[in-house]
Amino acid sequence: MKNLILISAFVCYSLCMNAQTATYPEGIYMDFKEVIDKAPSKHLNVELEHRSTGKIKMNGGNDYQLNAIDKDVKRAFFLKDVYAYSEGTDLYINCFKYELQYWYAKVEGENSDYFFFKAGIPMNPKKHGFESSDLSNMFGGVFAAFGAAKRALIRLPYLLDKDTQEAVLISEKNIRDYIGSSTALVDDYEQEQEKNNVEVITTYLLKWIGKH
Repeated sequence: MKNLILISAFVCYSLCMNAQTATYPEGIYMDFKEVIDKAPSKHLNVELEHRSTGKIKMNGGNDYQLNAIDKDVKRAFFLKDVYAYSEGTDLYINCFKYELQYWYAKVEGENSDYFFFKAGIPMNPKKHGFESSDLSNMFGGVFAAFGAAKRALIRLPYLLDKDTQEAVLISEKNIRDYIGSSTALVDDYEQEQEKNNVEVITTYLLKWIGKH
C-alpha cells in the first residue's frame, strides 16, 4: 500500500511538472517568433503587477499588467504593442492581441503544439464560433448568473496554436477535438457531471497537454 501511494504521488508530480511551461528568458517579446525562439528583443525596466479583484471589477481586463518604471515609455506600448513578457521564468501573453480583453494572462501549460492559458471573455465572440447571446448557455450558465462586474472576473480556457498562431476558446463543444488522442482522458471526461465547468475543462486540458 505504501509503495502504491508513493507511485501515485510521483505520477501526480510528474503530470504537474510536464504541464508547466518552459523557462523563458527575461524581457519583452514583440512578436510570436521571438516567443518561439525564446529571444526577447527589448529589455525595459518594468513592473509585473498581479491586478487586484477590485481593479479588474472596475476596469475589466486580465490578471496581469505591465507598468513602466521608466516614465518615458508610454502605457499604450504595453497595452497594444508588446506580444508577451517574461520575468525570467513564466510567459505572459498580451491578450489584446487576440481580442480577449486588455492586459496579460499567464501561460499555465505548454507542449510542442500549444500554449494553454485562461483569459477574459472574447471581445469578438463570432471569431470563436458563437454569438454573444450564446454565452448565457455556455460554461454552466456562469455568465447569466453574474452582473457586469463579476463577469469581468470570469476566466475562460484557451489554447494558442503554435502553428496557426490562433487562440481557440475551449468548451464542451470542442474539447474532444484536442484530448481525443487520449482514449482514457476522454472516457474520464465523459463521466464528469459538469462537462462545461471551466475548472473541469482546465483540469483535462492540463492533463492532456502534460502528456503530449
